[in-house]
Amino acid sequence: MSEDSAAIISLLNWGIPGISNTTAVLLLGTLGDIRRFRNPNALNAFVGVDLRHYESGQFITADHISKRGNTMARKILYRTIGQMASASHYHQCHIADYYLQKKKSSQSRNSKKIAIAAVHKLIRTIYHLIIYGQKYDYQLAKHC
Repeated sequence: MSEDSAAIISLLNWGIPGISNTTAVLLLGTLGDIRRFRNPNALNAFVGVDLRHYESGQFITADHISKRGNTMARKILYRTIGQMASASHYHQCHIADYYLQKKKSSQSRNSKKIAIAAVHKLIRTIYHLIIYGQKYDYQLAKHC
């Protein structure tokens, strides 16, 4: 069994509600070996959801994502949040809980920023599960 095959098997065994086998394989294909990143922030930068800050003198802009990374991975992760929110009616997930709570409490009708924050949480969760070889546990994740 090759190292790539082992990575695919570990990806499919995450057990995160809302991430199907197809989505896991797509993520593996776009992200490659997640273990090559030194921390979750490096993975965020690779995907392009890291925040970019600009200020000059008294002028300060609102932070926004850099979009410098892998466009396909960003799209897959963004759509995965919607799948996770749908699956949360049947299977609990701390990321979907976070997304739905923020969406409900938001005064704005635009939920893209909330979804990107949930993508950030998803990336951190996936990174942790791969690095430590663990399976998703809702009870453990909701306290972190």
